[in-house]
Amino acid sequence: MQFLIHGVHWLLVPISFVIPWLILFLIGWSLWAAIRDILDRSRQMHRIPCADCRFFTGDYHLKCTVHPASALTEQAIGCPDFESGKRLPLPQETAY
Repeated sequence: MQFLIHGVHWLLVPISFVIPWLILFLIGWSLWAAIRDILDRSRQMHRIPCADCRFFTGDYHLKCTVHPASALTEQAIGCPDFESGKRLPLPQETAY
């Protein structure tokens, strides 16, 4: 048995050095991939224009008066009916 251990010792030392570094590399790679995916998803969700739209109600029963089924979803990106929610001020009435 002692002979067998000394016979493969030259192989066990490099393996015991490489495996922990390989595990650390794989953990780091997984974390990087998860963070990258989270950032990509966040960028995609911030492209949804509904919250700034004139037709957005903010009520959970009817989120959008024009396209209620696709409001606040990825289908709303590039909505042809989007209008900026910044409304022009009403004209002042003049008193005579």
